[in-house]
Amino acid sequence: MHSNSQAHSQVLSQSLADLISIDPGFRYFAFAIFSEGRIVKAGLSKTSSEQWEVWDTQPPDFTNLIEILGTVTWSSKTAVIEFPQVYQETPNPNDIVKLAAGCGAYTAVLQSQGFEVSWVKPKDWKGTVPKDIMLKRILAKIDPSEYTCIEKPKDHNVIDAIGVGLWKLKRKSIP
Repeated sequence: MHSNSQAHSQVLSQSLADLISIDPGFRYFAFAIFSEGRIVKAGLSKTSSEQWEVWDTQPPDFTNLIEILGTVTWSSKTAVIEFPQVYQETPNPNDIVKLAAGCGAYTAVLQSQGFEVSWVKPKDWKGTVPKDIMLKRILAKIDPSEYTCIEKPKDHNVIDAIGVGLWKLKRKSIP
C-alpha cells in the first residue's frame, strides 16, 4: 500500500502540468498546479520573515517560485495570478500596494521561465460572495482524489489559489 506522499509523488511523475494559479499574500503565496484540469499540487510557499521585515527598503526574494515550477514537468506554460484591488472597505491600501508589487515580481519570474501570464481581479473570478461560502463552493468542486495533492487544504489562501485555477479552466461556475 502506498503512503500519501508516495501516491502524491507518483501522480506528479505521471502528470504534465499545464497551469499554475497563484493567490499572493504577505510572507507567502498560495499556488495550485493543474494537469488537464486536475489539481496535481497545491500549497503555500513561504518567504522568510526577515525578508518581509525589510520590505520597505528591499523586496523579498521571489525566486522561490522557480523551485515550485521545477517540481513538475510542463506540457504548456500558462499562469494566472489573482491581482489585488483596493476597495472602499480595504483597511490598509498600502498592504494592497505590496501585494500588487508581489504580483509584478511573480509575473516577471514566470515570464522569465517561458510562461504566459494573466491576471484576474478577485471580484471577476469570485464575485461578491462571502469568503466562507466561497471556500465551501470551491471545495465542493474538488474531486476527492485531488485532496492528496493539496498541502494545507484548510488554508483559505490555498483554496483561493485553487479557485483561481478552476476559474481559469472554466471547470466551475463558482459565484
